[in-house]
Amino acid sequence: MSRLHRALTSLRVTSTGGAAAATFSSGSTSLCSSDATSNAIVALVAAGGASLEADLDRLDPALSDAAVSATLRALTERGVPACRFFAWLSLRGGSSPSARAHNLLVENAGRLGDYPAMARALALLSARRLSLTEQAFAFLDPSRPSSSSRSSVDETARATLRTLDGTGGPCRSSGVFSLVKALASIGEFDAAVSVIEETGRRASYYNVLMAAKCKAGDFRGAREVFDEMKQASCDPNANSWNYLLGCLLKNGRAVEACDLVEAMERSKANDIPNSLTYEILTYHACKAGRMDSARRILDQMFLENLTPRITIHTAFIKGYLYAGRIEEAHEYVGGMCARDRHSANRNYSMLAKLLRKSGRIVEAGNVLYELMEKGLRPDHSAYVRVAKNLHKMGRGDLAAELKSVYQRFIVQSGLES
Repeated sequence: MSRLHRALTSLRVTSTGGAAAATFSSGSTSLCSSDATSNAIVALVAAGGASLEADLDRLDPALSDAAVSATLRALTERGVPACRFFAWLSLRGGSSPSARAHNLLVENAGRLGDYPAMARALALLSARRLSLTEQAFAFLDPSRPSSSSRSSVDETARATLRTLDGTGGPCRSSGVFSLVKALASIGEFDAAVSVIEETGRRASYYNVLMAAKCKAGDFRGAREVFDEMKQASCDPNANSWNYLLGCLLKNGRAVEACDLVEAMERSKANDIPNSLTYEILTYHACKAGRMDSARRILDQMFLENLTPRITIHTAFIKGYLYAGRIEEAHEYVGGMCARDRHSANRNYSMLAKLLRKSGRIVEAGNVLYELMEKGLRPDHSAYVRVAKNLHKMGRGDLAAELKSVYQRFIVQSGLES
């Protein structure tokens, strides 16, 4: 039995089951909100006409990224092509449209079923080396309103994939991944699998499907995807295993989680289990109040020369405090100074914040004092709030001590600058 598996054995015990007219004056118009700006532009673009660009120039709207995004969404919802507005925006002085705006332009073309326009939008993304996101394919969701007739999701996905393939460029890879993710997020798993089969079987694509099923608590479905990966000669990676592990533990199936860990350790891959595996196990052990098990898992992680992320330390600190084991939380934070010094200031600051919130103000102050005596600077907000609370409770003497020690860091920062 492996050391990691031995650390997990005690977890088994707790297993449980239309366009409107726009009014504006000639010259510069100052609009007070993104909505007002968006409404004025949408009215102009919907009305169309040969003078659209000149009309937009006269409107001269203040266009923040939020206003541009709101405008593009409004155009899409009303079934109005956004390409002329986007072209005018791109030629306008100032900053270029953001990556989010480019993705919204793709969504606009997709909602209208205008694949030539989509190809042009994709080419812009590639030229500017921007990535496609799930937002670009939100038009695939059949539950969202559309002003035009649409074919089935599967057919639309295939047409979109053909457009991605035809356009090529740097955005194709991010586009396929985001297309699979968009389909999985709306439960169109068959369509997502079709995309994977046509583009090449990659673990990252399958993992998107597994993530969606695990989020829905469908472990059986996630396991089917996992098995399909192996049958397709696409080796599951650490993330694939971790999705299954997290799903089992989230649903209280600790016995099966332990068995899965054994299988992970038998894997031929060197990176399985990885640091995220330990994080998942530690988090759930702490959440279940099984702090001794969590410590054994953490010890094994250090034996494997893996550095825990701050989220693991946070889980320990909260786990001890919620179990009423305050002294052990303090000992944990102090002990980690030697094993993972880079996390020391954040660990101490986190402990101080949680103690303050629970009403243990003096103890929170002592924790911050101890940290600063080690030559480490605490989180500023933690220091300020603890000091204020000490004053409120009539312990200005302790607040003054904290301030005196904290001033060293202020002086030091001034000297360094």
